[in-house]
Amino acid sequence: MDDEDIKISDSEEARASIARLLKAIEGWASKESSKNELELTAFGAALGSGIISFHEFSSKECRNSQTLIGAVSRVKQHLEKEHKKFDGEIDKMHIKFAQEMEELDLKIIRDRKEFKHYLVSLIYAEEYNKLRRQVTNIFETLEAKANYEDGSD
Repeated sequence: MDDEDIKISDSEEARASIARLLKAIEGWASKESSKNELELTAFGAALGSGIISFHEFSSKECRNSQTLIGAVSRVKQHLEKEHKKFDGEIDKMHIKFAQEMEELDLKIIRDRKEFKHYLVSLIYAEEYNKLRRQVTNIFETLEAKANYEDGSD
């Protein structure tokens, strides 16, 4: 082969086939971008899958594909809106969780104080029980002695 031979991929027919493919992609993208939110998200997922190598499009092909650019722009705006919505929900949840954590910390502190009060009550109850038994023993001893009639008195 000499230098004058034309490569198949650079042939007029190949370029025409690529142009038809781009028009088909542009038509598909235009239809997909006019659908409901769930389908727009699915369209974004399809675009993001990498099945179409947009980075392979030439500058000229991009300039001639304004409908495709508009469709991608619509799905981009939709995805940005959804991201912002969910990001805002996450921020709200962070605030809510932070508040709940504060409340939980306070509850733990309150519960800890209540538990400490319970432990103190247990200790006091045991101490009072011990003292009660000791005093009861003393009382019973004194009473028994008081009621004991010893003939030596």
